[in-house]
Amino acid sequence: MTDAKATRSRTATLSLALTIGTLLAAAALGGFFIIVGDQAAIAARAWLTLFLVALFAGAVLLDANVSNGPNRWYLPASTITNIVLVAVGLLKLWNGWLQPSDTADGWVWTEQMFRFVLVVVLLRCALLITQLYGLHFVTRAKSMATKGTSIVTLVLVWLTALVIAIPAAFPAPEWPDWWWRIAGATTLVAVVATVIPLIVRAFDPKPDRAAPQPPAAASPATLPPPYVEPVTDEAEAPAPPQ
Repeated sequence: MTDAKATRSRTATLSLALTIGTLLAAAALGGFFIIVGDQAAIAARAWLTLFLVALFAGAVLLDANVSNGPNRWYLPASTITNIVLVAVGLLKLWNGWLQPSDTADGWVWTEQMFRFVLVVVLLRCALLITQLYGLHFVTRAKSMATKGTSIVTLVLVWLTALVIAIPAAFPAPEWPDWWWRIAGATTLVAVVATVIPLIVRAFDPKPDRAAPQPPAAASPATLPPPYVEPVTDEAEAPAPPQ
């Protein structure tokens, strides 16, 4: 008897390659800025880069352990989301593209960290909602209405997360007023749309719950025969010895 060797799927292979590439890129970028960078507090930035890489590795390991199931798309989607978060974190730490110039200021540094936490919460919450709604309201939908409203909900959730996360990730430009109007409108519509699949699911037809039937009485054919005490014939019994 030979044991079948489990093979890694294409999505898992792609996610593994992206994870290793991101770790190598983060290490190379951190080493480059440590050697030639002119930012203040280089040692603190280097330690925070190591902490960011450790968080990224932990998130990938957690996502890989919970990806076995009906949501086969979750592992590559979560890996891409984590890569985006690492990229934003590196931009914040090393004063990258479209970041405030005076990152040595304590208030600017604190604001940058809060903005990064906001981006993490937004994208990870959108990923979690996609995982739950994609399984219960799209894949396992009992009606087309539930499936359609759930897909629209997921689109609105991601649109809201991106519209709010992009200014937090790149705070240097002056974002126009219409951008924030879109952010407010998409947030309101996304919250309402998130509730609609739940309401539609509650009104889906449910199977009838019949009353429990009492156990059927056993038929006489299935009962064991009654015990009958054997009767001995006194005439045929041998006489006791005299």
